[in-house]
Amino acid sequence: MSKTKKLIITLISVSLVLIYCLINDPSREITLTLGLYAGSSWDVPNGESYQVIDQAIQKFEKKYPNVHFEYKSGIMKDDYSSWLANEITKGTTPDLFMVLSSDFNTLSSIGILKDLNRLIKEDQIDTSMFYQSALLAGNNSSQYALPYEINPTIMCINHDLLTKEGIAIPSSNWTIDDFYNISNQVTKDTNHDKSIDQYGCYGFDWKDAIDCYGLNIFEEDSCYLDKKEVKEALSYLTKINELSKGYQISSEDFDQGKVAFCPLTFAQYRTYQPYPYRISKYTSFRWSCIPMPGTKTNTVTTHLDTSLIGMSSQTKHSQMAWEFLKTLTMDEDIQQSLLNNSKGASPLKKVMLSKKTKEILDTDTMSNASLNQGVLNKILENTLVEPKFKEYENILEKADYLINQSIDQGTIDNDLNKIQKKLENELK
Repeated sequence: MSKTKKLIITLISVSLVLIYCLINDPSREITLTLGLYAGSSWDVPNGESYQVIDQAIQKFEKKYPNVHFEYKSGIMKDDYSSWLANEITKGTTPDLFMVLSSDFNTLSSIGILKDLNRLIKEDQIDTSMFYQSALLAGNNSSQYALPYEINPTIMCINHDLLTKEGIAIPSSNWTIDDFYNISNQVTKDTNHDKSIDQYGCYGFDWKDAIDCYGLNIFEEDSCYLDKKEVKEALSYLTKINELSKGYQISSEDFDQGKVAFCPLTFAQYRTYQPYPYRISKYTSFRWSCIPMPGTKTNTVTTHLDTSLIGMSSQTKHSQMAWEFLKTLTMDEDIQQSLLNNSKGASPLKKVMLSKKTKEILDTDTMSNASLNQGVLNKILENTLVEPKFKEYENILEKADYLINQSIDQGTIDNDLNKIQKKLENELK
């Protein structure tokens, strides 16, 4: 090898060492920028939205005193997507930022989010610490974001109403047949004024019915509405709606103890349970919570919403951003604090099975029959994974409008094929 080549190699080696030392210098001041929105991810009251973030920052800065944080407070969730898009356009994408489920498919498809697979592998992260569906919410062929908070849908049951009617409380593996049969039994005129005043269900919609069958009706270029199982699911929905004879059941009817079933998210359940909300909500009857009903062949029926945090693919502080991302999503103390101060659930199994979580659930509970830790864990272990392609949220929104319009007109059986073709044209 010539002296010139040796010199060049030596200079490159020295430069790389200097760069490495500069990047990893513990005294070098680093500022990490965060993209956050105010309030709850689940549209329920939450006045302490930054409390857990600030706690995580304080803990992190003790370990890494050369690292400081900046974030803009007061951005509302409804404005967050526009704010983040503007930051991306300006070239000032935060190092770490919250990722709305409606934005994830787009952001992961166009290269805004950093692929975390290498970092996970290098640190030998055991991803089984997370509930599987929560982890998959941030996966689009690769892991582009990690779960920060989760929110499953559960079925709330008017315990007293079913007991009064002599009906056993359904078990966790109940079916949509059980759901319809019980709804049929309780729907009646209780005061004999020739008007129905007790009802089967409030808030059960077409997406819930599809979930009961565990169906995935959308792919990147296909739609599967016009298939036997979808028709059967929507037929159940129609039958359940017809029980009320055209009366539009309201949340007030459920509050007053007139309705047997009501799907709620875990965050809604927790918001309504503790003081002061229980003064005006759910005071007149006991209620139970179990998984959503399924079919005889499908027991994975629960929809799971996931709040994600991702890293910018353009961050200049990849290692420190990764360390803080781990603090937010994998530190059990931070995640326990999130459960204590927020209304959602933690994506970490250990946190949801902890003694402290049991105490929180027992405090929330208004009766021994409400929602216990074992039932909640079973729900979280068996949740549905939504499709991952760029146009999913847009096509779901259009499907929601068309299907609800058809259901309201009573023409859903005849319209499904037309709706499917319209949606497939949108996808293509």
